[in-house]
Amino acid sequence: MKKLKIKDVIMIALLSALYMVFYMLSMVIIAPLGPFGHSISCGICALLTGSIFFFISRKIGKFGQFMLMQAICMVLFSIMGAGYLPWLVTSMVGALIADFIASKDNNQHVFKVALASGIFHVGQAWGAIIPSWFFLDSYREEWISRGQTPEAMDEMIKYTSGAMGVVSTVIVFALSVAGVYLGYAILRKHLEKKDIAMA
Repeated sequence: MKKLKIKDVIMIALLSALYMVFYMLSMVIIAPLGPFGHSISCGICALLTGSIFFFISRKIGKFGQFMLMQAICMVLFSIMGAGYLPWLVTSMVGALIADFIASKDNNQHVFKVALASGIFHVGQAWGAIIPSWFFLDSYREEWISRGQTPEAMDEMIKYTSGAMGVVSTVIVFALSVAGVYLGYAILRKHLEKKDIAMA
């Protein structure tokens, strides 16, 4: 299994920074949807950044690429004051699974890359959903102590707990898969040197 080189790390860092720009854009796009939009924001980001995810899989194609990308994003979020241990854990687990699915080489089938993106971004979404399911009170108190109003937290929890957590998960996964196929459609003429079947 090939290891990441310095040039790979630099490329992933640059693309992760670009990914974060689109993440911030997605937050603006979903703002009118309120707390529900926030609960699926990583799916909207994934839809916008499917080409970045696909590009990484084609240009690097080494195990650890998605974990490094996710780690960089988590560090940047922490710098902005949004760091949260359960979010870090679910995000990194999602990225690890994504690497197992689609980081064996740089010619993975587009379906595998799309599936990896789905898991990667569900990992991000579960940073709010898992706490809402399993340790709601401490989750609520944590973010209120950070400055969120009780009313805002209750609205957010409404869309990440119970059945709505499942709905949000499905939406994030679907948007993430769609984003990679959109990215594939945009980039394949520029990147593909070998024929690969459309899924």
